[in-house]
Amino acid sequence: MPVYELVSVNHSSGLEICKSIRRRVFIDEQGVEEGLEIDGLDFLGCNCRHFYASVDSVPAGACRVMDRGSGIAKLQRFCVLPEFRKAGLGRFMLAKVEDICRAGNFIKIEMGAQCRAVPFYEKCGYTVVSGVFTDAGIEHVKMEKFL
Repeated sequence: MPVYELVSVNHSSGLEICKSIRRRVFIDEQGVEEGLEIDGLDFLGCNCRHFYASVDSVPAGACRVMDRGSGIAKLQRFCVLPEFRKAGLGRFMLAKVEDICRAGNFIKIEMGAQCRAVPFYEKCGYTVVSGVFTDAGIEHVKMEKFL
């Protein structure tokens, strides 16, 4: 049985792991421009917490969580490398992030989810709360979950 872990990033090498995973998924696989993917929130000490997930100590997924204020967390840049999909890693990551948000007294998580990922997020308890909009050339909807 593989061992999953969610690592809270607190050093530059961990941030580089997050960015390398995101580059593979969003830039290489999905064609998002690097200037849109890697942005002004990709540094330590900003208003976001960065995380990466590993499978048997191999980096496999990444995300960041922004504090929007008023008890709202915004999940961003959530991704899993192709070779680790369909094995429960995404669910594991979401569950751990939700636990961290609850411990931080957040009451809701919101996100802009790619339309193709909506069924996954719905299975994890998220609800679509907007119409379709385009971000980085990809159709998205806003989703949320109360904690």
